[in-house]
Formats: sequence, C-alpha cells, structure tokens
Amino acid sequence: MKIISAVDGSPQSRAAGALLNRIPFPEDSVVVVVNVLEEIYESAYGKYLGTLVRETLDDDRQECARALLQKESAKLAGKFASVREKLVVGHAAREITALAESEEADLVALGARGMNALERFLLGSSSEKIVRHAPCSVLVARESSHSNAATSEGHVPLRILVTCDGSSGANESIETLAQLPLKGSVDVKLLTVHSLVTSYRADVLQKMSAEWQKEEELAREALGTAARLLEAAGVGNVSTQLEEASDVASEILDVAERWQADIVMAGSNGKGAVDRFLLGSVSRRLIRHAESSVWIVRRKRETT
Repeated sequence: MKIISAVDGSPQSRAAGALLNRIPFPEDSVVVVVNVLEEIYESAYGKYLGTLVRETLDDDRQECARALLQKESAKLAGKFASVREKLVVGHAAREITALAESEEADLVALGARGMNALERFLLGSSSEKIVRHAPCSVLVARESSHSNAATSEGHVPLRILVTCDGSSGANESIETLAQLPLKGSVDVKLLTVHSLVTSYRADVLQKMSAEWQKEEELAREALGTAARLLEAAGVGNVSTQLEEASDVASEILDVAERWQADIVMAGSNGKGAVDRFLLGSVSRRLIRHAESSVWIVRRKRETT
C-alpha cells in the first residue's frame, strides 16, 4: 500500500501522522511524506522587496520545511517498509493531488485544518479540494480528546465507524478494511441509517409499509454479511447498528460521538443521482463537522 502523508506542522497534521502509526497497514506499505511550500504572493509593490531578502526568506522556509520532513518521517520510519521525503513548491491541493496521481497512491493522509488564518476557522480549503479531486482514498485527521487519551493510555483498540448505505462506496469501505491486517487491534462498528420523512407524520405511514419492512430486513442482512466478511478477514470485534433518522448525516455524527469513534469511514459517493457526480452530501458533512477523523474511501483511479 502506498500512502501520501501531507505535513505542515499544524496540530491536525500531527494527528494525521499519529493516526498512520495506529492504523494496521500491510507490512510492505510505503509512505511519501510531502511538504508543500506555498508560492510567495507578490503584490504590485513586490519590486521594493529586495532580491536578497526574497532569497533569504526562501532559504529559511526551505530549511524549516526540510527539518519538518525529517522530523515527521522519523516518526513513521519504524513502522513502514519505506519512508521517503518530498519538498515541492506550489499550491498545496494541486501539488498533493498531482503527487497522489504520479505515485499511484492508495491513500492521502492530511490534517483537517492547516496553518493559515482562514483554515483555523474553516475546513482547510486545501483539504476539501484534495478530498474532492484526489484519485484515491483520503484520510482527513483531527485531534480529539478521546484519541489523545487512548494514545496516552498505551495499547487501546482503534475505533472505526463504517457507514453502510448499500452504495458502491460503502462496499469499498468494507473491502478496504478486509485487506488490512486488523486482527485484535481495531474495533469496528457497521452503521446503517434509514432516512425517515417526518413531515406531517409521514414517518408513521412509512414505517407501516411493507416496503419499509422489506428494506429493514435487507439492511440487517447486508450488515450481517459485511460483519461476517470482516470477521473472516481477522477483525476480532465487529458490531452492527441500524438506526432511523430524518437527517442521516446528523445521526452518523451523533453515533460517532457517543461511541467515541477515532475514524468515521464513508464512501465518496452515496446512492443519490447527484452524489454520483459530486462528493456525496453525507460524506461532505462528515468531513466538515465530525469531531473524529474521517476516511473517505475511493477506488483508486486506474492508470492507462
């Protein structure tokens, strides 16, 4: 498995590195640790900034970037078969996406927020663009109190909440987990949320219909099948949960918080027609609002 680890020195970026160390990856997995130096914006008054000053500033930035790469690479070196560093200059989202493409990566790991002023308040623009355009899965990491506590307490199983909605993306999430050497190091909860129409008490009629009963039966069967697949792959602790809610994303977020999930795993696309062309609305809300890290699973784009 090949992983791109994007680092920028922010707390969220450090959380991504810590998460990579906790997730059981195949022994032959390799990591490319990348730092992107954003191009310095030159205003109309840029000519007044002397060449020597610009060169000194560039040298200082590159020295700091290389030190950061060495530091973060050292944290991963003991676990992965190969760790190498890469320093590039340009627009972060564009360069990281291009690197994932050229390296034929399986996963990009990065922090939910970067170091610039805007990204301290919003989901980092770079993060969101990478999630939308990366040719592979993306792990968006966040610092969380329960993850920090679990890390400080030593060996505590990683908790992964997997959203199951019957879409191809959800099935790929199960396939991804089944390919990892999880064994007893991870607790997995498979969650399906049925969408209810609550206006004018339509939910009462909805739940009384034969179609609803059949859908619930199929959902339970699908959850059971997915659980058996993961158990056969060596996952020791798999549970299932079926919920009903008018707002699917909110229910997933609530379950993740109550269960204290370290990672919420979701497919990049849901079953809706629009979601086949855009990042699914549920996935997008999870990335923006989850207190935990979010792993958006996308089948790696085939190279021609």
